[in-house]
Amino acid sequence: MRLIPTSTHIIPVHPATDGWDVQKLAVEKHEFPSPATSHQKIAFLFSHSNGFHKEAYHPLIRRFKDQLRSLKEYDHTDIHIIAWDSRFHGDSARLNQGEFMPTYRWLDNALDAKQVIDKLELKQNYDQFIGVGHSFGATSMALLESFYPHTFDALCLLEPVLKNEFIPTKIRETSDVYASRTRRDEWPNREECQKFLLKRPFWRQFHPEALENYVNYGMYDTDQGTIKLKCPKEHEALIFSNANAEGFITYNTMKTLEIPTHCTFAFDSFMFDVNLTESLIQSNPKNITIECIKGGHMVPCGNPDSIIPQIMKLIERLNRIKQASKL
Repeated sequence: MRLIPTSTHIIPVHPATDGWDVQKLAVEKHEFPSPATSHQKIAFLFSHSNGFHKEAYHPLIRRFKDQLRSLKEYDHTDIHIIAWDSRFHGDSARLNQGEFMPTYRWLDNALDAKQVIDKLELKQNYDQFIGVGHSFGATSMALLESFYPHTFDALCLLEPVLKNEFIPTKIRETSDVYASRTRRDEWPNREECQKFLLKRPFWRQFHPEALENYVNYGMYDTDQGTIKLKCPKEHEALIFSNANAEGFITYNTMKTLEIPTHCTFAFDSFMFDVNLTESLIQSNPKNITIECIKGGHMVPCGNPDSIIPQIMKLIERLNRIKQASKL
């Protein structure tokens, strides 16, 4: 089920990127006013993984909002949650149809995240601002924070794509993620699409609500009467092809982060690497914490309930740090 936004914003992409003069981003804000007199206002920015879109994370966002609202300490807090579609994903893909950008990289997504923050004034208009990103979205947020320190007050990075070595291209191209180049992207209707996806192990791990949102909002109706993925498979493959370099860069900038940063990895994910997680903590023990949970790479869409404690631990840590600074 889709969350109905309080407001929708169509904004230009970051002015320092290719496509600055023609391409747009679709951004949605969800406002949850305090049940009592408001004393503070906090914001959360959610960024999705490659090949997906903001609505696939609505089950997670809904549960997270409900968790905050169940706590008395948030009775006097306005909660705003912002979710957006990266270029060529979701509603942004429809805005930019026909504008394939072979030069597009993860760095551009990081700058586009900054554009969302700047245009919606998420830093200056809130008492607290936290980023929650998954995979491509998580790595982009970490890159942005390294470019512009203290953009966020804290970061929750879910399965960030990080590399501590350059993997040979020949090996990388045998990876399952490169299957996006030849994936099916069109179906007669949404019912047939869902039946097709449920035959595959990757999609069977999705929470029913997340899969329903993927089918309903990750597709568009064509003039031929079919449905097709909003995210072009060529663009999804392009992003995967850049993951090695950007993942290596991000891994090596994590040691520079000056804010509380919590990384969550899944035991059954291709991203889980004991040596990498240990070296991450050692590189920045003051600011980086890591926890590993059950699930695969798409755990935010597969088991959204398991992610709530991860975000809450980060918030509690940030609040303890702020409280201690007042003593």
